[in-house]
Order: sequence, then C-alpha cells, then structure tokens
Amino acid sequence: MKLICIKFIAHNFMTLVEKYHRAKISSPKLSCFLENFMAFLNNRKVRFSYDRLIRFYCATEGKLSCNFANKQRGFWLYRNGIQAHGKFLFSSYCLNYMHFREGDVIIDCGANSGDLTIELKKRAPKVRYIGVEPNPEDFKILKKNVDLEFSECVNRALGEKNEMLNFYVCTEKGDSSLVEPPFYTETIDVEVIRLNDLCNELGIKKIKLLKLEAEGYEPEILNGAAGVLNSIEYVAVDGGYERGKDNKQTLTWATNFLLKHNFKMVDIYFPWCRALYRKHC
Repeated sequence: MKLICIKFIAHNFMTLVEKYHRAKISSPKLSCFLENFMAFLNNRKVRFSYDRLIRFYCATEGKLSCNFANKQRGFWLYRNGIQAHGKFLFSSYCLNYMHFREGDVIIDCGANSGDLTIELKKRAPKVRYIGVEPNPEDFKILKKNVDLEFSECVNRALGEKNEMLNFYVCTEKGDSSLVEPPFYTETIDVEVIRLNDLCNELGIKKIKLLKLEAEGYEPEILNGAAGVLNSIEYVAVDGGYERGKDNKQTLTWATNFLLKHNFKMVDIYFPWCRALYRKHC
C-alpha cells in the first residue's frame, strides 16, 4: 500500500513538473532541480544541469554526459538514465544483431544529438563514426556530444541530388525535415549531398552501417545512395509515419527498394516502424 501511494504521488508530481517545464515563467535552474528531485525519488543516477554561458542543458550519469538545447525533449529522453536511453535506441534499430570491428564505418544520417554513440562507446569505441545533421542547432549539440576517437560531423543533409533545399525546422520535437511537416517553427536553406558524393569526399570505400532517420525523406536519400549500395553491409531505417503533412510512413517504400537491391530484412521494431536490413551475398 505504501509503495502504491508513493507511485501515485510521484506520478502526479511529475505531471506538475511537466506543466512547469512548458510554462513561460519556468527557469532552467528550477527545471533541473525538479528533474533531479524526481530522479532522486525514483532512485535514478542521472542528474541535470544548465550552462548559462552556452545555453545548453546537460544530463550526466557517472562518466556519461549528453548535452541538449530543448529542455522538454532532453528531459524526456534522459530522465530514465543515459545508459537506458542508449540501449533502447540501439535495440529499436535492431542493432543488437550486429558485431562491430575496429575501423568499421558508421554513417548516422539524422544524427540529431549523437545519441547512437552512447551504446557505440561500449560496443565499438574505435569505429569511424560519421554524424550527418543538417539542423544547425542540433549540429552544435552533436559536435559537443560525439567524443568517439574516430568521428566526423557533417552539417549537411543527404538526398537524391546535390542542391540547396528548404529545410523545415522543428527542434523541439526532433521532427525537422526536408519534407514540409504539419508543424515547424522556421525554414532555412541547407546544402544537400548524395551519399555517393559524400563517400567520395571522405574517402569511404565500405560502410558497415547506414542509419537513416530523416523524418520522411528516406526515399530520396536511398535513391541518392544507389551508387554505393553494394558497399553497404547493413541499413537501419526509421520509416515511421513522419513524411509530410499527411504523416505517411516510408518503411514500405524503403523495404521494397532495399529488397530490390539485394538486401534482406533482419528484424523490425514494429512500435516505431524501424527495421534493419543486411546485404545478401
């Protein structure tokens, strides 16, 4: 009975905390204090802080740390722990099936804050990680968060052609896209490059993993990767209902495209329409 009461109180307190985070009068310092209090009550090791000079929040858990700019999204991602978030992200792309070796190339398209590297640090610290993120604000965080020994960050978008395109920015929800979404805060011009040409620029001959999370722009990226598909061993796709104003899914298109190019599906995470494919030899 006592445990039930504690859970009830914690749930209702969390509801009030969420409302405070959204309020215009909320302060970063008090928001972090409230999150840390909740972490203490739930016996979690993660703690939050705010740097006024660079205007970034930071989640820390032991030796792990993750910076973020949008507090609501950052608290949501990390409040259960950085390690827990990293493990979930890794498994949601079905990457537990993979085995990495030193020097393997991983291209993380739609890298956002670089959270894929949380689990990579443990499993494959000496891979070559290429984080591709067109959103300028997210790119700043990406560069600060990625600390793998061999890593590069690219502030461009992948696509079907080399060109400049409108980019619809939605940093708060992590839904920024080259396809106009139902909600966005601004549009900016971004440089788009085909994966073929990016690989030539970076001298990449083989790709262990191409991870795509492009908020509905996955078809264009895969079309622009046709010339290097034979050099890719695994492709992980987030094909959820995120394309355009009608929120269409792209998993079906991506699956048909990859099957046609001699890939086979390894596994699928149904709740978020994420799947892993491997080149069939």
